[in-house]
Amino acid sequence: MGKLSNSVEFEYEFTTDKGSIPFDLRNSPAVALRVEGILTIKINNDIYFQADIALLEFYLYLLKWVQTNKKGRDVQEFKYYSLEFDEDEAIISLLPFGNSARLASIWEVNKLYNVFELSYIVQKLTQLTNRLGRDIENHYDIQMNTFIGKVPFKG
Repeated sequence: MGKLSNSVEFEYEFTTDKGSIPFDLRNSPAVALRVEGILTIKINNDIYFQADIALLEFYLYLLKWVQTNKKGRDVQEFKYYSLEFDEDEAIISLLPFGNSARLASIWEVNKLYNVFELSYIVQKLTQLTNRLGRDIENHYDIQMNTFIGKVPFKG
């Protein structure tokens, strides 16, 4: 990782299952708020963020961010808002500056120094996106393509 030695790990555990999605809603954008789980972000093995969120909605924000970054040279900010919560600020953000970036959350559990090398944190978020999408499809037996571009974004 070079000169910045912070490490980050993203973990999640589903708190709902396939049965929480009625069959007639399996292709509805409303499903985005029914796919829930506890997202944990650990920085240097300390919990920075931990909350029960709409994981499909979070995934769609990540996917849009990853796709936007593939189109351009500069890494864009990532901001996750949820339709579930009436927050004016992003719940989770990635704030790039130069060759570094910082995670931010209005729900941080612990205040932790969290400046990362930009390429490292982008790689970790891209891996999270791929893993989360695959796990949601397998756990809920739904197709992610059904929801891309159909779930409204806040913020």
